[in-house]
Amino acid sequence: MSKGLADIRVRDLLPAALAAIVLALLLRWLVVGTYTIPSHSMENTLLPGDNIVVSKLVGLTGNIERGDIILFSLPEDADRHSSGDLFVKRIIGLPGDSLVISADGISANNRMLPNPPESNHTQPTMGPVQVTVVPEGHVFVMGDNRKNSWDSRYWGPLPVQNIIGKPLFIYWSRGSSSSDSTVRIRWNRFFKRIL
Repeated sequence: MSKGLADIRVRDLLPAALAAIVLALLLRWLVVGTYTIPSHSMENTLLPGDNIVVSKLVGLTGNIERGDIILFSLPEDADRHSSGDLFVKRIIGLPGDSLVISADGISANNRMLPNPPESNHTQPTMGPVQVTVVPEGHVFVMGDNRKNSWDSRYWGPLPVQNIIGKPLFIYWSRGSSSSDSTVRIRWNRFFKRIL
C-alpha cells in the first residue's frame, strides 16, 4: 500500500515540478540573465572576471537614462568584432543629445557630465574634439575606462533595439594576479550593486 502512495505523490508532484522548470526558463529568457565581464573597458566599475546579473526588463520597456550601464549586442556595422557580440558600457548620450568629447571631458547639451562613480580613468583619449548629435532611436555609449574602451567613439551611436538589459549586481568575481597566474576570488565584490 505504501508503494501506491509513493506513486500518487510522484504523479501529483510531476506537473508542479514541470511548471516550476518552465517558469524558471521563462524568467531566465525574458527577465534576468547573467554575463561575465571579459575586458578592462569598464574598470573600476566592473573588472574582468566579474559575473553579473542583468535585468532584461529595461530592454523590453525601453526605460533608459544617461549614466545607465547596459548590456547590448554590437551593431551590425561595427567591424572589429562579430555583430551580435555582447558588450557592457555606460550610456553617455540619449536620442537628440548634442555631445562634445574633448580633453576637458564630455558635455551633453552644453552641460559637463560627471566622471563615472568608480573611474580613475577620467579623461577620454581622443585626438581632436569630437562633436556628435545622437540620432533618434540610438544612444551613445562609452566604457568607464576611457583609455581602454572600444565604444561609440569608434563605431558610432548604438541602436536602442540592441540593448539587452541593465546590469544589477555582481554575484561572483574572480581575477588573476598580475604577478602570477593564480586565480583569486574577490570576496569584496560579491553582491555589489552596479551603479
